[in-house]
Parts: sequence; C-alpha cells; structure tokens
Amino acid sequence: MNEEYNRKLKAMGLSLDDAVRLSRELLERCPRNKKGLKLLNYCRDIICHGSRVMQEDCRSISLRQAIEVSLNERQERRPRTLYELNYFRRRILKSPTRIADMELRSISAQHCYDTLMHICATPRQYCKDRVLLHSIFECGIRHGWCNTNPVEALRKPRLQESEMAAMAWEDIERLLRIAKLTPHRGCRPALGIMLWAGVRPAEMLRLHWEDINWEDDVIMISARHSKTGGARCITLHPVLRRWLRKLCDGQNLSGPICPSGWKKLWYNLRREAGVLPWQQNVLRHTFASYHLKHFRNLSQLQIEMGHSTLELLRTRYLNMRGITREHARRFWSPREWCQ
Repeated sequence: MNEEYNRKLKAMGLSLDDAVRLSRELLERCPRNKKGLKLLNYCRDIICHGSRVMQEDCRSISLRQAIEVSLNERQERRPRTLYELNYFRRRILKSPTRIADMELRSISAQHCYDTLMHICATPRQYCKDRVLLHSIFECGIRHGWCNTNPVEALRKPRLQESEMAAMAWEDIERLLRIAKLTPHRGCRPALGIMLWAGVRPAEMLRLHWEDINWEDDVIMISARHSKTGGARCITLHPVLRRWLRKLCDGQNLSGPICPSGWKKLWYNLRREAGVLPWQQNVLRHTFASYHLKHFRNLSQLQIEMGHSTLELLRTRYLNMRGITREHARRFWSPREWCQ
C-alpha cells in the first residue's frame, strides 16, 4: 500500500515526507475547525477556498482595456480633460514598449518609466502623463485587476518654473482703452475679471453672471469650474465692481459672461490693441504681481489664486520688475479706468 502511495505522490512530484509536511502546515496555518467537519473534508474546504482566492488574485486585464474602462468612468469630466485623456491613450497605444497589451499585474515600475520616457517630450508632459497613468492603475486596483500601483515608485521630477513678466503698463492702458470702444463692448466683462480677479481663461469660459455675489463682493469659482477642482472666492475689488456695473446698466444679467463667438471677439480686441503675440495667462500673472505690490498680502493672494502652496506664486507668478507703487495704486483705482 505504501508503495502505491509513494508511486502516486512521485507522479505529482512529491514524496511522502512532503505530503505529511504540507498537511501539517495546512492545519497549523488555518483557523480551528468550528464546523465539526472531518479532517479530510476540512482540508478540502481550505484548499477550495485558497484556490478561489488565488484565481481572484490572478484575474487581470490589459492596460489597453483598463484605459478604456477608466475613460468610460470619467465621461462626466469637462471636454478639455477628456481630450487630454484621449491624447494620452493614443500615445500609449503607439508606444514601442508595447505596454498597452501587457496585463496590469505584470507591469513593473521600469515598464512605466520606459514608456513615459518614450511618449513624453518635456518634463511637464512627463508629470501630466505620470498622473494619468497612476489613475489608471488606481482604477485597476479598485476593480481587482492588480494589487499595487507601480507608478508610485517613479520619482516625480521637480519642474523648474520660469518667471513670467506682468503685462507692460502701456499695454494695459491700451488694452483697456480699446475695450471701451463699442465694437469690443462684449469683451469688457471677461477682460476685467481676468485682469482684476486673476481668473484663468478656461475658467472664464465657464463663468456665469450668477457666480458674482454683488452683496458680498465676491466672485465664486465652483469646484466643477475650477482648473484644480477646488472652489474659491475672489474679492470683487471696487475697480472691478464699477467696471462691471457700468456694463449692467442696473440690470440683473444672467447666463455666460463670455458672449457667443468669444474666441474671435477676444482675438480682435487684442489685435486692435496691438498686444499680439499673446502670452497665455498673462492677465493672471499681471493680477498677481500688481496685487502683491499694492496690498502686500501674500496669504490673501494665495487664497484668491487658488494655490495650495506658496511655492508656485514665488517661483512663477510674482515678477514685479518695472512695477512702481504709483502704477500699482493706479491699477486698482476705479477713477483711473471707470470714468
């Protein structure tokens, strides 16, 4: 009988000692038999349960499929966000590393790094794509397709932010003067809000008249309209309040602040004012620099800009070269612009 057992065990690659050792470890590592099952049936239950767990742990899908699932789960996002996600997907699918066809569980940090280095042209793009790839693995963890996120092991490079100068005083004067002309009347509210409230151009497109609280003198940027996903309140300074009120003529306006055909109207205003080529976010940078020069309150400026830390303000936004105290005073003076 023993020879028969030895022959069967040998066919499975085990010896009798191995079988005894495995049986003992099986019983020692598992909870006590509270169901009163016979020893053999209890061991069978343990093995079946362990088999199901292992099968569940091995369940996975390819990165290509995980990207599609992640995109479907974000369909409520803004069009710009969806465009960036689709752009990332196209580059991943074309990557020579062929990571798209690998199962999530088999992808290592090195695979992720090699792929990002192939598809990213700049350090800033690397940081953006790293965040997107990280979110896809987080989606995989939620669905049980992987247990860890290999992107977490990748070091996030420190970006060297370059300073951006505020708009020259002569350009500010010319832009506001031309905006007062009748053909450019539709651009005046958005121009004032970007210049004296530091609202981003993309946020401006989503802003409505209802977002202005005239009683509390604040502009409300909701979380769904904000670039960073965080809500903030921006002070409605007297110069901006009067600038906007002159356009309202006592009416309670509603709907989008930017008029229909905004891109063309906004371009025509800048062209006539002679401020082309145009630097993206220059009005936001101008707001930050003139705000600090005049009010000298860095903490308040951080809140109104919607930054989580002061680092970005100090390294990129605050460039007060050429800004005099007199110009800063005039910048915030209603008499200067709203006569």
